[in-house]
Amino acid sequence: MTLSRSIMDVQIVSVEVIKPSQPTPPNLKTHQFSIIDQYVPHSYGPFLFFYSPPVPADKNDPSQTLTLLKSSLSEALTLFYPFAGRIKDNHHIDCSDDGVKFVHARVLHRSLWQALCPPPNSDQMRQLFPTKHTVGQEILGIQVSFFECGGIAIGVYLSHKIADARAHCTFVNGWASIAKCGPSVLRPRFDLASVLPPMEVAPSLGEFTEVSTAVLKVFRFEASKIAELKDKAKANADEKDPSRMAAITAFLWSIFAAMGHGHKGNPRQCTLSVPVNLRGRVPGLHEHTMGNAVVATPLTVPMAPPVDLTAMPELVKEMRELVKRVDEGGLVKRRDGGEVLKMMESYLECYNKASSSEGELGLYDVSSLLRFPFYEADFGWGKPAWVGVLNESFSNVVVYVDTKSGDGIDAWVTMTKEDMAQFESMPELLKYATPLHNALK
Repeated sequence: MTLSRSIMDVQIVSVEVIKPSQPTPPNLKTHQFSIIDQYVPHSYGPFLFFYSPPVPADKNDPSQTLTLLKSSLSEALTLFYPFAGRIKDNHHIDCSDDGVKFVHARVLHRSLWQALCPPPNSDQMRQLFPTKHTVGQEILGIQVSFFECGGIAIGVYLSHKIADARAHCTFVNGWASIAKCGPSVLRPRFDLASVLPPMEVAPSLGEFTEVSTAVLKVFRFEASKIAELKDKAKANADEKDPSRMAAITAFLWSIFAAMGHGHKGNPRQCTLSVPVNLRGRVPGLHEHTMGNAVVATPLTVPMAPPVDLTAMPELVKEMRELVKRVDEGGLVKRRDGGEVLKMMESYLECYNKASSSEGELGLYDVSSLLRFPFYEADFGWGKPAWVGVLNESFSNVVVYVDTKSGDGIDAWVTMTKEDMAQFESMPELLKYATPLHNALK
């Protein structure tokens, strides 16, 4: 059977609700949002984990796999208890043990190899998430899809309201560890609000405009190309090497800023939203702190065509100065909610300007998932063959994910259809990055 590349034949077998194996204690029934959580919209952060057919073959029993995944998920939900609750308002989650949707699906007429070579587009990926079954104020949804070859895709649909990418990774690895090894020693921390207390009057978030015509594509930076970009991003040979993330971000920033003028022909203002992880920076925040422990701070520079890669060292310097201001400012030293408030309001101001500027201001959100152990999520039949991330609704978003080997980077770029056509045809981009054609390579 020949299938369109825009769809997969995915058959839903069952939908059920998985509840925590033990009830949440009365003193934990209410989970309070932090000031950062209050600013984050209730949108789902979808991650996909693709697994090759289990070896040996006698482990390739869907019924046993489902039983294992459901029982271990139930155990995991006792640790990650707010995920089984419901969002009540912009102040708290009711940890009601209502449970999470668990969808069992089959991908017909397609093997894992066929699904990943070339990688799935947004429409195909969406079919591997419980998008039609996780709605309203539910926080977490899971879909487990079996391919004809025995390969598996696990789609995890977790609300950004309570989990940034690092927290998402902590949950998946905690669940996988329980499935493979039994009771977990991991202890997630849900005390972010005690470190960064919420506002008594919750902030008005305004409207986050979803872009229905957004296009998602993956561009791979091989290790050799990353090394070249790191050299270009240094002001001189004696300067300290920039990070991989800083070098690639400066490179892409130069390209974004050169993508046309504003509608009046003026130089375009290109604003980059740079994420700063507060775990390990702010006292009281740890590796397994759940919630949104990241602040996004905007940097704006006037730039215009042509692409100017000689500006990369200055852009890297600007990013370093931004992180330095966060480290030395009141947010880190005094855990000052006022500093968070200023940063979040600054971001929202840039977002609103970009939404109404008719192209004169481009706001690009960058998220780095580098060194996050997504490829360690082993449920008992091996590590993922590929990990994907789906940005469903928002344009001008870049997400960096390590390749499985760890030495390359996949940049997941979402833009409007018109901008993507220009972006992917720019020779400066194609000199250093390659559109991903084989996710298993």
